[in-house]
Amino acid sequence: MVVQQHRDHIAKFQVSSRVPNSPSLTQCAPLLVQRCPACFAGILHGRSTDEGGDIHVAMDGNFHHRHRRAAGDCPNFYDPTYFLPKSFVDAIGRHIDTQRKRPVKSHVPLVPNEAVDQCENAYEAADGKKQKAAMDSFDDTGIMALICRHDIPLFFANIDSPGEQQKYSVALLHHFFSFLPPEATVVALYDIGCVLARTLSKYDILPISITSRLRFATTAMHAYGHEWACQLVYNPRICVGLGLSDGEGTERLWSRLVRLIGVERTSSVCTLLFPL
Repeated sequence: MVVQQHRDHIAKFQVSSRVPNSPSLTQCAPLLVQRCPACFAGILHGRSTDEGGDIHVAMDGNFHHRHRRAAGDCPNFYDPTYFLPKSFVDAIGRHIDTQRKRPVKSHVPLVPNEAVDQCENAYEAADGKKQKAAMDSFDDTGIMALICRHDIPLFFANIDSPGEQQKYSVALLHHFFSFLPPEATVVALYDIGCVLARTLSKYDILPISITSRLRFATTAMHAYGHEWACQLVYNPRICVGLGLSDGEGTERLWSRLVRLIGVERTSSVCTLLFPL
């Protein structure tokens, strides 16, 4: 009660002292605040993405956390709030396929297409069709995670395709933005952030209300495998405002979850999601 009164007092003070064009006062959804108060308990949002944005998140896929098709399933005994519904991810995939069939939007590329093409060819994650797991043996071939800058998992998506298709990262971002206030800005660090950024600039995959508040960067370790022209725009060690955010928290997350890999292979689907 005392803490809430203190927050209300601060909010009233900031509203009364706010100047024109300053960031707006709003709050993130309680679900995000519960998962990482340091990232989402703030009430001041609207910092430009060119200055680092309000929130830093990272994404990555892992193809070791597979589930054998023969293991089957069991009756549901809990609601997996961390995992996106398969129907939602598939709907995003169909939407992406539909948009790709339409003419490319008029846009000004931040990086020459030749450089992004080189980055796309250099990383397996950019090849959504490359098979990374045997589909005849596994029904879930991996998981993709969205974490905050403090390495705390926010949401997961089950990967049920041979490769790391863009529908998983887009679905995670779309779902994540539904929990944010309309003024909050986000910087998303991803191994192939340059490739995903180009796709979103060419097609109406995400609404303008999201893309106008979203900026991409590559992860710090993977950045040095990208073309220099790409690094000048997307390397987090060069980007203004990203500080020490390296985007490699997903690698640390996978390291913490490595002991679950063997158990997950033969667990039922519902039991598989429970420990995660």
